[in-house]
Amino acid sequence: MEKDTGWEEDDELIDGDTQIDKQSMEDIELLKREADNLVFEERYEEAIGCLNRILAINPDNEEIMASKGFTFCLLGDFDEGFFYLEEASRINPASKSVLIMTADAYLRYKRPDISVQVLDQAIDMYPDDDGLVMLKEIILMTKFRKKEYFSLN
Repeated sequence: MEKDTGWEEDDELIDGDTQIDKQSMEDIELLKREADNLVFEERYEEAIGCLNRILAINPDNEEIMASKGFTFCLLGDFDEGFFYLEEASRINPASKSVLIMTADAYLRYKRPDISVQVLDQAIDMYPDDDGLVMLKEIILMTKFRKKEYFSLN
C-alpha cells in the first residue's frame, strides 16, 4: 500500500520545496487574469488584493511580486512600489518581466535615465531580444525630443 502524500504526480514543485497542487495553480492563473483586468480598469487597490492572494499561495513568485510593485507605482505610491520591485529582483535577478516592469516604473517616476540603465541590464542578459533594444531606443528618442523641444522654446 502506497503512502498518500496529499499531492498528485502532476503537481508542481516550486523552488524544490514548496508544493503547489493543480487546483492552486488554476487559482493562481484565474487571480492573475483578474488582477490584470482590474489594472486595466484602473481598480488598483482591488488588483493588489488579488496579487496578495496569489502571494499567499506562492510567496516567491517574482512576476507577481513585481506586478504588485508596479501596481503600487500606478497608484502613485512609488516607495511601496519600488520596495516590491526590489523584492522581486531579489527573488530572481534575471527575470525579464521584473526588469521590464522596473524600467517602466522608473519611467512613470520620471527617471528615464534609471529606466535606461535597467534596460541595459536586461539587454546584457538577453542580447537577442530586439524588443528590449527598441524600448530603450524609444525612451532615448523621447528624452532627446523633449530636450530639443524645450531648448527651442
